[in-house]
Amino acid sequence: MADSFLGEELLTETNHEILRHLDTCPVCRADLAGRRALREGVQRAFHRAPELGASPEFIARLRNKLQDTAHQGSARRGVRFPGWWALAATVLLAVALGLAYRGRDRITATGALARVAVGDHRYCALQFRLAEKPISLEEAAQRYGAAYRVLERLPADDVMTAIGPAHVLERHACVYEGRRFAHIVFTYRGERVSLLVTAVDGSVTPALPGETLPHLTSPSRIDGMSVVSFRASRQMIFFAGDVVQNDLLMLAEAVGEPLYRGLAATESAGARRRSLGRVRSKISTRLISESEQLRQRSRVSCSIVAINEDSGSMRQPYPILHNQ
Repeated sequence: MADSFLGEELLTETNHEILRHLDTCPVCRADLAGRRALREGVQRAFHRAPELGASPEFIARLRNKLQDTAHQGSARRGVRFPGWWALAATVLLAVALGLAYRGRDRITATGALARVAVGDHRYCALQFRLAEKPISLEEAAQRYGAAYRVLERLPADDVMTAIGPAHVLERHACVYEGRRFAHIVFTYRGERVSLLVTAVDGSVTPALPGETLPHLTSPSRIDGMSVVSFRASRQMIFFAGDVVQNDLLMLAEAVGEPLYRGLAATESAGARRRSLGRVRSKISTRLISESEQLRQRSRVSCSIVAINEDSGSMRQPYPILHNQ
């Protein structure tokens, strides 16, 4: 159950039940935090070792071996199901390989997104050559969601890292290659460094109750820039700049915790509003339905009275529904 929770494989209702339990159970919180760190470490190691991937030759040999074993087993039992064992073996192989590559595909997608973030840093913070004019974070919040409003106050204008200060030069929302970013430009270590936040598709990465530290990726170099990233709820956060990788990691560590908490709190508030909205919608639909039923019964009652009057009989109709 814990691994399914971290793998975002459970129903939303089940996730909520687990989160409620984690609110009161520090042992389970610690266990899940350890599992998450282990999963991310294995994914990073696997991504950096392409030689560990299954080669086409290995896949072909494994498929043939499974098919031969299945046919031999059915022959020994005197039962033959032409094609079925081969099909079952192929399905099992596909499932196994799909699970193996799922983590790598997710990391590859993050890498492609990081490349776009580096492009935004280069063409917005350094060269000022974006095709679309940036807008304020407040305008972006009104158009695209409350997460942009978080970036108006976080991080602070002046940040002290373990190796020196960073100062915010500008905050805005901009678009590069069709992707919209909340963009904060720092001056840090004598260079311009960007903090870029963008919404991502897919399910929400659940934040454990009391979890305040983001899971930072190891620094890397993309298109000549150092990059560090982490995920917070429905957003990916990137730090990009032409500085020493460990220096960029220091900035990410100084900024990451309050930003992670702020984005997670905004998402939680939004989820509560969406849930309340669904409840209100259901109640409204039910009230409308019941009101329509009352109107229909009232019309039937009026019709019976009219018929009785036309026939000369003034006896009261059978009571159906009367307002008190």
